[in-house]
Amino acid sequence: MSESPQPHVIIIGASSLVLPAYHIAREELGLRTIAVDWNADAPGMRVADQALAVSTKDADGVVAAVKALPAHVKPVGVYTCGADVEITVARVAEALGLPGNRPDVAEICNDKIRMHEHLDACGFTAKPRYRVVTSADDAGAAARAIGLPVVIKPVNNCGSRGVQRIDAIEDVATAFTYAAGFNLGDEARVLIEQCVLGTKHTVEMIVEDGRWHLASVADTHYLSPRWPCESRLTVCLLPPAEQERLFQFATEVARQVGIEVGGHKVDVNLAADGTLTLIELTARMSGGFHCQFASPLAYGTREIRAALRLVTGGDFVADDLRHQWERAAVVEAVFPEPGLVRAIRGLEEVRNSPGVREVILHTEVGAEIKPYRNSTDRVAFLIVDGATVDEAIGRATAAAAKLHIETTPPPASV
Repeated sequence: MSESPQPHVIIIGASSLVLPAYHIAREELGLRTIAVDWNADAPGMRVADQALAVSTKDADGVVAAVKALPAHVKPVGVYTCGADVEITVARVAEALGLPGNRPDVAEICNDKIRMHEHLDACGFTAKPRYRVVTSADDAGAAARAIGLPVVIKPVNNCGSRGVQRIDAIEDVATAFTYAAGFNLGDEARVLIEQCVLGTKHTVEMIVEDGRWHLASVADTHYLSPRWPCESRLTVCLLPPAEQERLFQFATEVARQVGIEVGGHKVDVNLAADGTLTLIELTARMSGGFHCQFASPLAYGTREIRAALRLVTGGDFVADDLRHQWERAAVVEAVFPEPGLVRAIRGLEEVRNSPGVREVILHTEVGAEIKPYRNSTDRVAFLIVDGATVDEAIGRATAAAAKLHIETTPPPASV
């Protein structure tokens, strides 16, 4: 007798950023899971009911793999968070007739130039001035036309890979070459943007049937002005009215782009004079352990559960986003000296420190830690809560001091 069909959710990506979705799908929604990741040893691959070792960027390959699943496996939704794979998610949703954003919308969110051009056509102007260039000479001319400082970006990468803030014209050519090296595929264009100054905030939202719901707002901090490598994320310290203004701004951007269902995020710059400027929009929920840990710890909200309900054909449940309490949380990145890891000490002491809820390591003895140029270069994170943001930061700082990742310089290349 054949096995009866079992509802499964396809989760694209299986890293530590996506892992909470696997547990929520199974433990809170009663769904089985199908993991998709090129890395067969990724944590989500080990906990899923089905594991497909396919590159998350290979949309055609993923569609073929999910179409070849056994008859008793019944996909009812497709999801990701914290992974830059919204095109693959949209393509799978389209191929299987599942809830999701259209592939063309996902492509607008995934390609920085397409996003600019789409918003230009919509008449949306609350974003940086920009130029698209294909040579170092053109990059210099664009920087002069826009006015220093500028931000130089690859077109279609994520995690701040290849991004630099440039303050001197003599540095533009090198930054152009560096950014172009992070373009995916054979893309030769590079984006030169006006550098907007102010504080940076991530607005996490859920949308269903043309209605947007605010999940949370996070404040983002960086290691250096030049390299946008995130050093700390906290729940937002802005007054509620200002957070609402950020939310309304983000909602309008999402509406213009065409986001239709599920969870997504908008990064916004708040200038000293109150001006809001778009930094980035994605058709998926955030990385940085924001929706995964920080908001649930601070407020008791369940953003991932809310999004999973919608993309698996369920209804929006307001209680998923209702604040059950008012505390604070911080995601603290720890920055060991670059080099080869020779020892990791203090883990148990850190785990037992006040407020520490998670310790996440992306390194091990023998691995190389590279200089911190983008957010993907980070190797250690502490998720810490407290009654207030100041208390959570203090706890995180104290716990980070107990984590000793000892390194030695890598051998010189021959």
